[in-house]
Amino acid sequence: MKHKLISVAAIAVLLFMVLGNSIACGPTTYTLTMSSTAGGNVTPAVGAHTCNASQVVNLTATPTSGYRFVNWTGGGTDIGNATAATTTITMNAAHTVTANFALGVLIANVPDTNVPPTSGLPNYCAPTAMANILEYWDDVANHANAQNVTAGLIPETVADLVGYFMDTNNIAPPARGNGVDGHFGTYAKDITPGNVDYVRWDNAHNFTTPPPVRPAGKVGHVWTGATDYSTVSPVGFPFIKAEIDAGRPLVVCYRWWNLVPGTNVTDPQSGKVISVYQWGSQTYNSTNPLEQWNGLYGEGCIGHAVTCVGYILNWNPLGLGAANYTIVHDTWATTPENIAVLWPGPWNSSHNVIP
Repeated sequence: MKHKLISVAAIAVLLFMVLGNSIACGPTTYTLTMSSTAGGNVTPAVGAHTCNASQVVNLTATPTSGYRFVNWTGGGTDIGNATAATTTITMNAAHTVTANFALGVLIANVPDTNVPPTSGLPNYCAPTAMANILEYWDDVANHANAQNVTAGLIPETVADLVGYFMDTNNIAPPARGNGVDGHFGTYAKDITPGNVDYVRWDNAHNFTTPPPVRPAGKVGHVWTGATDYSTVSPVGFPFIKAEIDAGRPLVVCYRWWNLVPGTNVTDPQSGKVISVYQWGSQTYNSTNPLEQWNGLYGEGCIGHAVTCVGYILNWNPLGLGAANYTIVHDTWATTPENIAVLWPGPWNSSHNVIP
């Protein structure tokens, strides 16, 4: 009888151990919570998912039209590649993972200076658009080859000086500009070389006919630049895209400038509002501010200049069909900071500068 009691007890202990282990030592699970900013979809779908410990889960981010994938956040070192749209996460802990999307490509913090310049002269869009770029490289990006190129001046005053070198409104003498031909505004052919000359302007490079008094602290640098003309080298949008991809804002000129507001869209990455405008009818001038354009008379050289800071590919914000857009800072105070305009519109030329 004693031996039977011992056997029953042993069996009971064995059953307890087996059952106890099956309850206490079952598979460990973690929760994977998926989320996404505006502009795309994710796989696994948005929401909570139960995963086994050490399970490798495939992640996929799919941008919608006009958007691009930026990165994954929230997974720490368990994500295989945080900047790849298709990657994996190893579930070594509970994670909340977010797929981040951006509306096109946008260079951050480029100034948005408006006309008139300090002198108050009209038809100063090209020097003002270029002053945004000079201020960006000098004071925002702090580029080594742009230090003190603006001499610490406000952009409106920088625009005044740049306008001299661009022969805006015939303010430069014949030795520098095109001669006294009575034109208004800036010829597109003078935008890039005029800016390069302004940048190089220092004590050793004062040019044949001295421009206005050089501001204290102005440092000269050697920059390069190129121009893409619609009637000479019709590269067009690829030229702009390459510059923005390289992180370089550029000046873009249109033969005329008449925009109709469409809608506003917020970029989920930067939080910036992108104001979508449509092209209005062809026009000869504007009154607020005053600008006169003679690009309608055949030569296509004088129109309206803006600072291009980004682009959006294959976008359909107005329901008119997918197309490419440029994002620009206009030089008018009456327009928003970031304007998206349909490409090409009345495009005339693009002008890059490389510090």
